[in-house]
This record gives sequence, structure tokens and C-alpha cells, in this order.
Amino acid sequence: MDHMANVQQKSQAFVDLITKKESLSQNQIMLMFQLQLTGSLNITDISERFVITPGAASFMCDKLEDLEYVERIRTKEDRRVVNIVLTEHGKQRILSLFDKFAVAELDKISTTLQTIDDLMGRIVQ
Repeated sequence: MDHMANVQQKSQAFVDLITKKESLSQNQIMLMFQLQLTGSLNITDISERFVITPGAASFMCDKLEDLEYVERIRTKEDRRVVNIVLTEHGKQRILSLFDKFAVAELDKISTTLQTIDDLMGRIVQ
């Protein structure tokens, strides 16, 4: 259990390291990470992932849209459905947050976290 607590604390410290000195909130940066990984999310997806109201999710996207980091795209199947996607400017912004880390270190972290995610996913199912 000590390892789990240590990983949680170090994960938060890592996020703090990435986001300190940034003008964006941690949630805004984490949303941009999620969009980079998933390609797009709608407001309902965002509100569920961040455990916030749809109004708060929309407000967070408004701020990122004002900065030209994200844009809203209506789906062709249903014009009422709006997906949030990263702009090229947003993608470059996310990449710049990791400039201070060696690629090999980031790859190791990513691989290890994927393994932990897979193992925990099998346990909690």
C-alpha cells in the first residue's frame, strides 16, 4: 500500500512540476492532455471525466477556445452534438510542456503507467 500512496503523491508532484509557472489551470492542462490522447471529447465526456457540471466543462472549454487551444466541431451525424478538439496551436502547447524531460524518461513512465493501468483494470473489473 505504501507504493500506491507513493505513486499517487509522485504523480501529483509530476503534474505540479509540469503545470507550475503556467497560466492555465491544472484541469485545463489535463483536459488538453485528454484531448491529445483521445482526439475529441464532448461536454458530457469532459464533465464525467473531471467530475464537474456540464456548465463548468463548457466554461473551461470557452477559456481554452479563447486562447485558440481548442475548437468546437459539430458532428455530421447529429448537428446538436459538439466535440471539443485540440487545435494545432493546442497540440504544440501540450508538447512544449514536456520539453524539459528526456524522451527516454517519458517513454519509461508511459510504459510503466500503462502496465499499472492494465493490471488495475483487470483487478477492479
